[in-house]
Amino acid sequence: MTETWKYALIGGLLALPFTALAAWRSPENISLGMVVVGSAIAGYLVKRRGGNSTATGLRAGLIGGFPAIWVVNKLFWAIPSIPNPPWFQAVGVAMILVVGGIILVVVALFGVIAGRFGGWLAERRGHGGTANARGSA
Repeated sequence: MTETWKYALIGGLLALPFTALAAWRSPENISLGMVVVGSAIAGYLVKRRGGNSTATGLRAGLIGGFPAIWVVNKLFWAIPSIPNPPWFQAVGVAMILVVGGIILVVVALFGVIAGRFGGWLAERRGHGGTANARGSA
């Protein structure tokens, strides 16, 4: 397992239960705060080892924010219960798929931004992940 995936799993699995709880309690009002925190932690940790904080944040965001897509499940079950012509139901399914894609893009974007922030924070604190070029004095 690469360090990118290792730290993405740490950050994503940190956020996953909180996102799942938010999606279960109030599916129409999900907070992605823990996705941001988990992705920032993952970006910070991987940057300390010289890894790519953007890729790690993206993966951590998708892992931690995946429960946000569970909202789409309720929409799929609502389509057959409404008496509409088949073409209208097909349009409804297409719209739900688009909404699911938008949710994934938003979660991934939050993860990327937070991962980059975590990487920036690691660099600010002196963790570039590279060997000391000046040598020891």
